[in-house]
Amino acid sequence: DKAINIMQQCVGIQKQHLPTSRKELCTSLNNLGLCYSKKGMLHEAIGTLEECLASIRTFLPPEHLDIGMTLWNLGNAYKKAKNVVKATKLFRECLSVREKRLHATHPDVIAV
Repeated sequence: DKAINIMQQCVGIQKQHLPTSRKELCTSLNNLGLCYSKKGMLHEAIGTLEECLASIRTFLPPEHLDIGMTLWNLGNAYKKAKNVVKATKLFRECLSVREKRLHATHPDVIAV
């Protein structure tokens, strides 16, 4: 709980002082979303990771591995929330990104 509070404060400060299209803010949103997910706070995790994905897509190309990572994290949050249809869609999109950027035998491609 203390870690989440600190991360929320960090994101709040970054939102006040950085444009939403900054990688640092997206990294913080992603990390906060992962913490929420690990604590079982799935509604918060999904909202935060959706915000991260929307932001990161404004400044990175569609096949960037950071987008793939965010898709993977968001897919896992939806999977934990028992929304298999949405999770599957996100995992497929993640796989598409990873296949375009990595070799077919790369562990991150195989994991999807």
